[in-house]
Formats: sequence, structure tokens, C-alpha cells
Amino acid sequence: MSTQKINYRQARVAAQDAYLAGQTDHRVLAQQFGVAPRTVSNWISRGSWRKMAKEMENLEIRADRARKRAVVKALEEFAADPRNTQLQALVALLRNEAKRLEPAKELNEYIIKFLDQTTDFFLEKGYNGLLKEFQAIIVDLSEYLRIRNV
Repeated sequence: MSTQKINYRQARVAAQDAYLAGQTDHRVLAQQFGVAPRTVSNWISRGSWRKMAKEMENLEIRADRARKRAVVKALEEFAADPRNTQLQALVALLRNEAKRLEPAKELNEYIIKFLDQTTDFFLEKGYNGLLKEFQAIIVDLSEYLRIRNV
């Protein structure tokens, strides 16, 4: 198998992953993965990416609802029988899962500090053009992460 076919397949898989993570602009995906926008459009339609994205979104919504119902039920049962060690373990497990799904506050603070210092660096060095490009990229990145982490 040729290297070009392997790279093309890898580009399609990576583009699909990005699409399913929320990056749905076929022009951006094309540029990011080095293919023509029409190619990405074909991948999206032939691969049923829109349908897959909708199914994943619905699954995530249903899973989130089920998690919340499980927490409420476990807490209600735990309140009725606080000495039950199995319920204690279940409540702890559900709380840990909820914490795992939340973005870490420390990480967010670190990222903000990093971006502030990077902006200061660009300003101090007089890299105004690069600063504008950097800010545009950060806006795109933050939107991508917002969509992906919903």
C-alpha cells in the first residue's frame, strides 16, 4: 500500500474525529488535513458524519441524564440508609465520575495565565501581526474546546 493512500486514510480518520468533536467547517478541515474542501464534503456525506455526530450528541445527552438520575436515586437511598456501605461506595463513585467530567479549575487558571503571558510577550517584542494571528487561533481553539467539552 502506498504512503499516499495511508496518509489519505489517516487524514480522513483524523478529519472525522475532528468533525465528531465539533469542528464541522469542511473548509477548515480541508486546510487542516491537506485535502480539497470538496474531498471533505464527500467524506462527510458518504461517511454519514452528520448522522454520527447527531447520534453521539443524543447519546451524550442521554448518558448525562442517566448519570444525574443515578446520582439522585443513590443519594435518596443513601439518605434513607446512611450505614449501607454499598450505597456509600456508589455515591462516592458517582461523585468521582461527576468530578472527572468537569474541567479542572487549576488547569483553566494555568491556561489563562499562559495566554496572558504569551500576549504580553508578543506585545513586548513588537510582534503585533503575530499577536493578531495568535488571538484568532485562540478564539478558534476556545470555540473548538467549548464544543468538544460540552
